[in-house]
Amino acid sequence: MKKSLLLLLLPFVLWGTNYDLALLQIGVKIFPKVALMEQGTKERIQSSVNFVIIAEPLNKETAQRLSKMFERQYSGVLSNYSLSFTIVTPKEALEIKNSHGFILLMEPEESMLPLLLEHAHKNKILTFCFDPGLLQKGADVSIYIGRSVKPYINLSTLRQVPFTFEYGFLKLAQPYY
Repeated sequence: MKKSLLLLLLPFVLWGTNYDLALLQIGVKIFPKVALMEQGTKERIQSSVNFVIIAEPLNKETAQRLSKMFERQYSGVLSNYSLSFTIVTPKEALEIKNSHGFILLMEPEESMLPLLLEHAHKNKILTFCFDPGLLQKGADVSIYIGRSVKPYINLSTLRQVPFTFEYGFLKLAQPYY
């Protein structure tokens, strides 16, 4: 019994959080489009849309897989803008100020999370996540899977941070309080 339990937990210990491939693919399709629906983000785009995938060391492989999925989906172009992705650690992300979105591949208990969210909001960078725990801690957008798949929007955070989304997006999104 102990050996079988160890074998079940081994992937989580060795390779970090297990992100479902289908969930990652949904995020690939939704997150960049959501960024274009936020008025301030859209105004700050000059010629390129820049996303940063923030991964703890245990999730670096998932971050690389996610980056490749974005490249296959968009081939470096999003709505007539070039599209780029960079993978960094939470500590490195605190130095980035010119990004249109942070995609968080980290645990809600990560000690740097509050600083990272504060940094993102101060610099008007949208934060995206796959973990409802991160949404609860203050991330802006996640994925809601119910009868249909929708973006989850954190209204508590958006009351504090001046993000302005298009009405159509707000009508489509599942609110999170």
